[in-house]
Parts: sequence; structure tokens; C-alpha cells
Amino acid sequence: MSDLSLYIHIPFCVRKCRYCDFLSAPENTGERARYIEALGREMKCRSEDLKKARVKTIFWGGGTPSLLSPAEFREIAKGLKTCTGEWDEDAEWTIEANPGTLDAEKAGEWRRAGVNRVSLGVQAAQDRLLERIGRIHTFRQAKESVGILREAGFSNINLDLMMGLPGQDLNDWKETLEEALSLAPEHLSCYSLILEEGTPLLRAVREGREILPEEEEERAMYEYTLRRLEKAGYRQYEISNFAKPRYACRHNLVYWELGEYQGLGLGAASYREGRRLKNTTDLAAYIRAEDPTKLDTVEEESSLKDQMEEWMFLGMRKTEGVDLTEFRRRFGRDGEEVYGDVIGKLEREGLILRERNQIRLSRRGLDLANQVFAAFLL
Repeated sequence: MSDLSLYIHIPFCVRKCRYCDFLSAPENTGERARYIEALGREMKCRSEDLKKARVKTIFWGGGTPSLLSPAEFREIAKGLKTCTGEWDEDAEWTIEANPGTLDAEKAGEWRRAGVNRVSLGVQAAQDRLLERIGRIHTFRQAKESVGILREAGFSNINLDLMMGLPGQDLNDWKETLEEALSLAPEHLSCYSLILEEGTPLLRAVREGREILPEEEEERAMYEYTLRRLEKAGYRQYEISNFAKPRYACRHNLVYWELGEYQGLGLGAASYREGRRLKNTTDLAAYIRAEDPTKLDTVEEESSLKDQMEEWMFLGMRKTEGVDLTEFRRRFGRDGEEVYGDVIGKLEREGLILRERNQIRLSRRGLDLANQVFAAFLL
């Protein structure tokens, strides 16, 4: 029986953040109920296939999954367990949550259902910065949310933090890290702000209404992060992710190691047997469909070349890098034959380090990671 990870998309938000281009819509109780019914139909339609695999990780993302009422969450969770077969005994089950939408009743319901990891969108410790990027919560609410989760029995909490925000400087970032560390999370995700097309924040930057930190200051934030979190006992296992021992996010590792996953819900993406599929992004059509799996999907058949490229540039995101022995086992090709010239060039430029069959980013390579990833496109 093969392993499979599941992603469940909950597309509703109280309000869309100014930087966000994820597939989401304003919350609407009636529409949310119809969406949950459609999600249940999709799970039933995929049930035969889902029961052929062993579930190793589950991730509820969005949108804002913590908007769901306890009853709504319970309905989806019940359908999920009915429509799947065997689960790993210690399957990792993550739900994304936002401060301001979380309470003790919801946290207790998640815990009783089997959720064992919560990813909390904190982003910054300064309320002025949270307001500037369109977040609905204060930092005080973020701290209260961590307390609620601990009281409910959660011992695996991730905090999402963002650097490079408009109006943010190095001292702000240091304060954010210290405040986050005071909450003793098991995992920290420290991302740089990415300006996405079509977002209000990108328009504001282009029009000069918002000013981002200089590149040198943002780099200083990242370098400080590496030093401070190492000192605090967190291991960097991916460019933006840091964990206490044994708390690396197993679901995200599935993506970075090109494992198989099935997406459920509006716009959810899947990777199965070398094929990429994506559910419809039309909310009205998804809600109406008797069989949501028959709606148009974007399907992409990955060639061997595509799979080798993806495995390399996704795997190189991890600080341990990739193992060329595993490359041969997976693709039946010698990694040296395929990438020997690229590896040699990157090594001479000081961007990667090599130890026998293992290659990984150097400290300089972390700063120029996109350049390294691009080199593995054949």
C-alpha cells in the first residue's frame, strides 16, 4: 500500500490580506454550508481511490480553516475518515488558524478529532505592521491563541512570521523573533514577503504609497534569524523553516521530496503518479456539481525530465540537500551523468557543498538560492 498525503482547502476568509493571492473568498455562512456539502461529495467520489493508499499527513489550508464552526469542522472530519482507508498510527494532521478566529471550543474539537499540529498565522509582533498588511488580529490575540492551543493539549505549534514588510526594520524583526520565542513554539516559518500580481499591496508599492525595506536590510533580517534561532535550539531544515528536534513539518517535506498528495476542495492541487492535477477554481460550479471530480481540471503529465528537475530544485530547498543515490533509485539515471557539469560549476562558485553523494546549499548558496535552483532546469 502506497503512502499518500491529503490537502483540504477551506477558501473562506474574514477579509483578504493585502499581500495575499491565494484562492479565497469573503466568509458567507450559507455559501460555506453549501461548500462543505460539495467537499463531502468530492470526498465520496474519490473514496475508492483514497482507500487504496495509507494516509501519512493531512493539511487543512486556506483561506482560514479556523473560521469553520465546531459542527462544520466535525462534518468534514467525519467525511474524511469515512472516505479514506488506513492512516499511519502517528499521522501528522495540521490545521491552519488565524488569531481572531480561534477559541477554546474550536481547539478542543480539533484535538478530539485527532488534529495534532496547528500552524498559526502571526506574521509580526507590531500591531501597526499587522494593520498595514491587512491582518485582522493584534499580537495580543496571537499570544492568547497560543495559550488556548496549549490549554487544549496541543504540543506541536508552528508560528508563521514575515520579514520584509512595509515599514518594518531590523529592530522590528528582532522584536518579532523574541516575542515569538517567548511563546515556545515547536516550529517557526520565517518567510520573506513576496509581492504577487493583482494584490493591493503590490499596487501600493508601485504607486509609492508603501515602501519596502532595502534588500540589504531584509538580508540582515534573514541572517539574524539564522543566528538567533540556532542559538535558541531550532534546526533550520529548509530555507524558511526551523524546528525543534523531531518537529519538522512532515507534510511540507512531502512537497519538497516530490511525494504523492491528493488535494480536496476548490482549486486544490494534486500530484499522483507523475501527473499534476488541479480542481476547478470556480466556486459556484464546484458547489453545484453532483460529482466535483468531473469538473475541468488542469492536468499536466510530467516527463522524466520534468520530474528530475522538480526533485532537484525542490529537494535543494532542504538544508540537507539531495542524495544522488536516491536520484538513481528514483529515476534510474546516474545523477552525475545528468547533472555533473551543473554540480561542478555550482561547487566551484561556492554555492553548494558536496559530501560523497550528498549535495546541499552552502551559506552563500542560501543567499542565492533561486540562482542555484534555476541551474537544475535542464
